[in-house]
Amino acid sequence: MGPLRYIVFAIVLVELVSIQASSDVLEAENVVFFEGKQVIPRSEASGQATLKMNKGQTSSIEFCLTKHSEIEVHNVWYSNDGEGDFITVTVDNKMLGEVLTEPLFKGGEGWNILKPSGPLDYIVYLSEGRHQLTFYVEKGDEYGVEIDKIQLFFHNGKEEKSLDCKVFCFDDISYDHCIRENGFGLYTSKGKLVQKSKMTLCAEEDNVNIPIFHDSARKYIISANLPRYTSFANNRMPDWENCKMTLPLWSFRYIYLSQTQRVTQVSGVATISVTPLDTDLQSNLMSYGLIIEFSLEGPSLGMIDSAIGSNIKVCFRRITKPVDVAMKYFGRRSQWSESVNKTIYSNKTWDTWNVSDFTWREGRGNRIKFIITAFKTESIQIEEIVMNKRDLALDKSVTAYNNGMTIIEVVDVDMWWRVNETMTLKTLNNGRVFQGVDYFRIYRKIPWSEKDFCQVFVMYQDGNVRLLPITPHGLDWIPFGSSILIGQSDHMAVRPAAPLRNADVDPKELTIQLTYWDGSFLSLKLDVTMKETTVLVSDAVYARSLASYPFLTFRSMWVADGKADVDYVSVDGNEPYHILSGWETLRGNSYAFFRKCISKHNTLSPDIRVKILD
Repeated sequence: MGPLRYIVFAIVLVELVSIQASSDVLEAENVVFFEGKQVIPRSEASGQATLKMNKGQTSSIEFCLTKHSEIEVHNVWYSNDGEGDFITVTVDNKMLGEVLTEPLFKGGEGWNILKPSGPLDYIVYLSEGRHQLTFYVEKGDEYGVEIDKIQLFFHNGKEEKSLDCKVFCFDDISYDHCIRENGFGLYTSKGKLVQKSKMTLCAEEDNVNIPIFHDSARKYIISANLPRYTSFANNRMPDWENCKMTLPLWSFRYIYLSQTQRVTQVSGVATISVTPLDTDLQSNLMSYGLIIEFSLEGPSLGMIDSAIGSNIKVCFRRITKPVDVAMKYFGRRSQWSESVNKTIYSNKTWDTWNVSDFTWREGRGNRIKFIITAFKTESIQIEEIVMNKRDLALDKSVTAYNNGMTIIEVVDVDMWWRVNETMTLKTLNNGRVFQGVDYFRIYRKIPWSEKDFCQVFVMYQDGNVRLLPITPHGLDWIPFGSSILIGQSDHMAVRPAAPLRNADVDPKELTIQLTYWDGSFLSLKLDVTMKETTVLVSDAVYARSLASYPFLTFRSMWVADGKADVDYVSVDGNEPYHILSGWETLRGNSYAFFRKCISKHNTLSPDIRVKILD
């Protein structure tokens, strides 16, 4: 074997080792079992701190594995200033090795010099679950030793998750892709998933966006079943942490009204300018002009901010005499409104101006103008000025069908995001027609209840469908999570949509004929069993190119493992990919969107599967 072959062999060997092994780091100061725990600030330590230990002391760090692993300790970083120390390291009472620290005499300066121990002696096999890494200082001087961090090395593949025990994941969860065939076989052409997702910190934002392409997609089946992991929690309430939709459209605080100079502030999408105006010497009054210019997101970004009405609230401070305030606005009509005047008498109380729906324009060009008149002797300051969207009214629902086993409701939403766009629903058994429908939902009777029903299907006018299996025994309801956008959409849109014109429903057969605004149409057949809820889509005819417009889009949420409605996808039964990992395109005809990690958000929301049949 020549030198070049040796080099190639060595490179391949290194690559194989790197594929089959990985490492992670534990910070020693995070120990949970240590009486008299001492954490010492150290500027050179990886976490800016170390754990101080003395002779005879024991400390333990907990970590969790999502799959069985062979591990060893590659390095223990420590600092010492004095005689050498002898430390034994174990995991679950199994020996990993010993650390011998080097003697160092720096008069106290040695504590900020961190050194690695080198690999310890033994490799230990650990199952998935919770484990304890333990340090025992067997020998040492009176000054003790400080431990910075520990590098664990995994010999059998990358440990996908954090070692944090707050998130627990199951590595053995998978899908065999044996969805009930209903007499249909697989078509030979391959579909394609395309990654269009982004990161988010808001659990109420659909940041997972995966359009699905296929060259025919005449028939396919969608199913929803309970998650494969075992959990008796039913967390289902919204989590608005880090969500901008709950924040004001804009706000400013502590605005000083100067009598001599112009003042400007910027806050996000808005700018406020305060200008001193005329002084009336006879009445000793001073006027100020405030102009706020701002932009708003609208339907092109899937938002209603520019369409919905708003309220502008102002709170003054340091006023002792009445202040006159006149407000007017400039929006989508490109003209100033009439002024609305108020006299404010009280300090630190809110005064509100309401603005009706469809006043503002999407994007830039919105303005609000205040003229504030006060006695010149007053030192006027605005505590806060803020603009919020008006409160939304509750959805209005009407029962379209109820035979004691199936209920169908049509729903009108206050300020639907597809502005001025609705669908018509017709129930074929009785010919009833419902106009202005924003979404409709189907309930089925719960088998183990004499009177209770559960939602199993919801379809919105924008084409989004949500599915649920029958509510499990002992629970009142479980949450929706991921959704499927049925129909062709623009996959480049921030919020894709496949707008519906008509839905003709046969309540007895649970079939639905859909007609879209772009001219497409298709049929749905709903099947609800104890195991799962499925929708068979057939007879699809598309108005636009299937090469350019996906026939289906999977929409969901992932903030972190353990806070997600989906965390993995597998195709045709192959090795699953993390939902937000580096993949760009996946090809196949059977897709499973599921979770391996128990989620504190929508814990029992369903896994979703899609199988192309023709």
